[in-house]
Amino acid sequence: MKKLFIHMLVIAGLLSFANAKEVKIGVVMPMSGPIGGFGQSANKGIQLAHQLQPTLKNGDTIKIILLDNKSDKIESANAMQKLVSSDKVSAVIGALTSTNTMAITKIAGQNRTPMVAPVATNILVTKNRKYANRVCFSDAFQGQVAANFIKNELKKSKVVIITDVKQDYSIGISKVFKKAFKKMGGKVLKQVKITSGTSDFKAVVSSIKSMNAELVFFPIYSAEAALIAKQAKQLGLNVPFVGTDGMTADKIFFETGGKAVEGFYNTDLYSSDAPKTTKASQEFAKAYKEKYNENVHPFAALSADSYNIIVNAINQCKNANDGPCINKKIKSTQKFAGVSGVITIEENGDATRSAVINQIQNGKMVYRTTVNP
Repeated sequence: MKKLFIHMLVIAGLLSFANAKEVKIGVVMPMSGPIGGFGQSANKGIQLAHQLQPTLKNGDTIKIILLDNKSDKIESANAMQKLVSSDKVSAVIGALTSTNTMAITKIAGQNRTPMVAPVATNILVTKNRKYANRVCFSDAFQGQVAANFIKNELKKSKVVIITDVKQDYSIGISKVFKKAFKKMGGKVLKQVKITSGTSDFKAVVSSIKSMNAELVFFPIYSAEAALIAKQAKQLGLNVPFVGTDGMTADKIFFETGGKAVEGFYNTDLYSSDAPKTTKASQEFAKAYKEKYNENVHPFAALSADSYNIIVNAINQCKNANDGPCINKKIKSTQKFAGVSGVITIEENGDATRSAVINQIQNGKMVYRTTVNP
């Protein structure tokens, strides 16, 4: 009788295993190319989130399908098309930066496949894109935060903006900041335009130095930010610099910039030094340190939240492949206690969440304050 009972338990276990399904979540990330460091940091967060929550509540196994967009918008579109057409994913995380993310939002809508962008902040990412969502704030919020900080906290009134005309991210934040700063009584002496991929910014730095600006605001990515900082130091441009979340996202900023970036400020999505306001943030930070032996990178935190919110939405749908249902549940996310803080996603796909302000001290980002919406 005992043997029969054990035999029945084994059969029941095998039947349960056989009935378990595999649910696929696609990821489009820049694992190589100019911003490959961004994607590698983000992927660490996704992999750990998956490790901590590898199944749905019904026991179905979650499979991550990661495709490298090589830091390119055409490659992003190609990767997205493969994920929805060939791999038949239930949802997609990506494509990290705004330009590459906007290359996949139309495909998401055409295939009714919900997507969640971890850090694509450009205002247009979700505009008229029913299946596009994000867990980060938009440039409208980040630009306003930067303007308030510079005018009211740093007490600077005459600034120069450096804008990367090749990046929608940089263009969007610059536009919002310029409008907000002028409305507060600040003066933008000039908006200097650069193109990512350039390495010689001496002419740009020299022109800024001649304007007697009190501060430089540059919502640009790590590589160019570091080079500008270094060349500013060489040419004696000794004014405060304020960047955004893209400035410190890649370690190249610290490696190339060295002592030249000391004292720089930035607005950001997350700080490992900020007070942990949720249980998820506390547990994730501990697990991340154990797995990677480093503090949580902002892109890792936001990417983990993208994964967790998608899983939370799928758990609320009867069919794990029901794109419209999953998308509806993502947009119904209210006060989600995430890794990066408390997140609410609005009907238009935008997130309501806090921002942090950091300063570079002794080669590291040091948390200063949290700014709530």
